[in-house]
Amino acid sequence: MMMFRTPKLLASWLLSSLMFVQFVSFAQAVDGQHLLKLRLAQLKTFQANFSQKVTDAHNTLLQEGEGNIVLQYPNQLYWRLNAPNENVLVADGLTLWQLDPFMEQVVAVNQKAAIDNNPLILLTNPEDKAWRDYNISEKENQFVITPKSQQGEIAKLVLFFDGANLVAMQIIDGQQQVSDLVFTAIQQNQKVDQALFKFVVPKGYELDDQRAP
Repeated sequence: MMMFRTPKLLASWLLSSLMFVQFVSFAQAVDGQHLLKLRLAQLKTFQANFSQKVTDAHNTLLQEGEGNIVLQYPNQLYWRLNAPNENVLVADGLTLWQLDPFMEQVVAVNQKAAIDNNPLILLTNPEDKAWRDYNISEKENQFVITPKSQQGEIAKLVLFFDGANLVAMQIIDGQQQVSDLVFTAIQQNQKVDQALFKFVVPKGYELDDQRAP
């Protein structure tokens, strides 16, 4: 979900920011998923600023950035990475909109299909059937999430909690590039600006509509 990627891969990264390393036993996997779903069931909204650092497999810094994220149950997401690498993602429950100001382009995809490669959306719906496609383990308030299929963009996602607060996230892709995000100014279960989830294509932008008819 890395912001240095194309919009389509960005969504795969970003709506994939949260799941998995394979378990020692099936029982541990069930426990990890159950614990995370219980935690998320109490999380109706989440708002925070974030700092992001992207490194390659040799720990070489590729990119740094800042932005903000808003999640709301069910299935709504707003994500903005600030300039100079500005990108915006909006999931309104039906469509995932990906805005690239540099290219002056918007890509629209069916949100349900996007979930397959973008598990971040699952944070807004603990009851989604797509959870069955991931393994989840938990240790010391850290949840490690890995897709059962290795064909997606994300190899591993780690969620870090401090008590009930989601405070950080790490995403590792198939090329072992690592994106570390640290959240600040966290607000959980507070009122959210609903206008964030009502996307309008900006004037002058090209729309690449990939939604099924």
